[in-house]
Amino acid sequence: MYAVYASRPGTFRGLKNRASIIKKTSKPEVKQETWGNKSEYILSLIGFAVGIGNIWRFPYLAQKYGGGAFLFAYIVMVIVEGLPLFCLELAIGNHFKKSSSGSMRAIHKGVIGVGWCTITVCFLCSLYYNSIIMWIIRYLFESFVSPLPWATCNSNQTCCLEDKTQYYWYYEHLKVTNDIRDLGEFNPTLVVCLTIAWITIFICIARGIASSGKVVYFSATAPYVVLGILLIRGATLPGARDGIAYFLYPDPKRLIDLEVWSAAASQIFYSLGIGFGAIISFASFTKNCDNVIRDSIIITVVNCSTSILGGFVIFSILGYRKTVTGAAFSEMKNGPGLAFVVIAEAVANMHLSPLWAVLFYSMLLLLGVDSLFGLLESMLHQLREELTFLRRIKKHGVNAIVCLVMFTMALPTAMDGGLYVVELMDNWAVTVPLLCAALGEIVAVMWVYGIHRFVREIRERTGHTIGWYWQVCWMALSPLVLLVMLGASLYNFLSKMSYDRFVGCEDSVSTDGSWVVSTKLPTPGVLLALFLLIVPVSMIFLGFIYGYFFDKRPEGGEEEMVDETKLSSIPPRPSATHTNNTTNLPSHQQAEQQPPQPYQYSALTTTPADAPYYTPSNAPYYTPPQSFAPSTSTTPLYPTAASQYNNELNSFVKTPGKSTAI
Repeated sequence: MYAVYASRPGTFRGLKNRASIIKKTSKPEVKQETWGNKSEYILSLIGFAVGIGNIWRFPYLAQKYGGGAFLFAYIVMVIVEGLPLFCLELAIGNHFKKSSSGSMRAIHKGVIGVGWCTITVCFLCSLYYNSIIMWIIRYLFESFVSPLPWATCNSNQTCCLEDKTQYYWYYEHLKVTNDIRDLGEFNPTLVVCLTIAWITIFICIARGIASSGKVVYFSATAPYVVLGILLIRGATLPGARDGIAYFLYPDPKRLIDLEVWSAAASQIFYSLGIGFGAIISFASFTKNCDNVIRDSIIITVVNCSTSILGGFVIFSILGYRKTVTGAAFSEMKNGPGLAFVVIAEAVANMHLSPLWAVLFYSMLLLLGVDSLFGLLESMLHQLREELTFLRRIKKHGVNAIVCLVMFTMALPTAMDGGLYVVELMDNWAVTVPLLCAALGEIVAVMWVYGIHRFVREIRERTGHTIGWYWQVCWMALSPLVLLVMLGASLYNFLSKMSYDRFVGCEDSVSTDGSWVVSTKLPTPGVLLALFLLIVPVSMIFLGFIYGYFFDKRPEGGEEEMVDETKLSSIPPRPSATHTNNTTNLPSHQQAEQQPPQPYQYSALTTTPADAPYYTPSNAPYYTPPQSFAPSTSTTPLYPTAASQYNNELNSFVKTPGKSTAI
């Protein structure tokens, strides 16, 4: 018994040049998942791309880097970096119909390490990202209490009287320690919230995109309803006009500051989720050859519009906060500090504050869950392709095991010093590895696979031409921006090597009222940071060594496995010199003496079960029929494909005990 492994499913070129006959193995076939419809695909992409960072990072960067000046730099970087790279990842997944690792192997086994890098980054990012969701769940539960817990003081401590929201965030919610080397004890409330977070995620992804594709109908659309409500409410608050004016007012001098352009490039890169492999996986689940240019424009426009809309919501609330408390816009914090301190303080001063708190933290929860869907699906999709033994286990079983392992590994973030763990992983485990993965994808497609070949095959498959703008960005502009970002990130991290240490209100020396100070990382922290940085990046080089020297599988993977016994049952093409001289024989003997006829293909029939390599959807090797009526003639409707198919089968010779290439 033998099996045929085809590197390019459905193509005669892949069958002839790359397929080989090897002994049958026990590895089961991979059944490719597909989206239920186009809406699930688009909503899943929107849900993944639009995340928490659109709400709590973009407004902070706009405030820090000159308002309108940052918006201008942001739009330019969307054009030269964000949109082209998003389109490239969609094209990779749509063309190869595999995960990031599988697509890289289809290009060349030496670049499979790029996919391994994305697996590692998704794993590390999911660990701390769900810990942020843990904090959101805790605040969401507390929002149903009136008055809000962070709006009152339960003690007469000076710190609480000075700043209620910061006191609640650091002392009541986190119970944070004063040093990264002291993680303290487990916080029971946070452990419960972390458990709820992982159970929720597992329920949503239990059956892969079959379940998450249905969840996004609510989780990807509801945040926009909440954003609209909050925008209307924020616009009616006193001081909202001042906040929005501060958000939009440009500082022309900042346009010549390279730091502004670097921040804009970083924001659009991470906001769209480039480099995680999730975009490639989502695109690989499509049934048809989609217009990747149109889809990438839609998702990018929605993502950027959400960031700007979130900026209006946040700055209208900050304008109200300034009117009520007198806090300056320059005291605005980044990340968790914005959501759990600044906005929490402003919401606490509103009428019906529990209602607005529930809406705000519900919106953050939905945004975070959607993004986590993409991270986990990218990782699980690649694991199922790379670790073939997982194919013997039901999908929900594999997903349950992965979620349980990740929950266990994320438990340190639920300790008193968990804030330091999240900060360390956010700074070191994602930024540089993602840039390296994106650069690896560009090198693999543009130079290893060949840009002209890639563009030609996309045109043949979809009928859509990739214009000069996309090719120039892929070949020159986007890689240049990524290299500059990579150099700047490495310089900043290696030169500073610091973290934000909590010191409390008594020892705070910050001018913006923050109770943390930037402190140099101790030696254990430096070693852990370097470990988080080096491990994902090293996967690229380890993958090259393994794929180039040790991986014996054909390029393109080993998913399509066709039993050789089926090939022996396919009748050969009739000989041109064969003559029919059976007219005097009985009818049943005439039928036995008749030569086998070539296969009859019609537009309303599907591929025969014993013709495993003929796929009418493969455009380069498919001659469209002239009519969609059933064929009644003896002449095949697809002469080019059928003739080539029969010729290649006739050339097949099996030598016992020896692998024979077709």
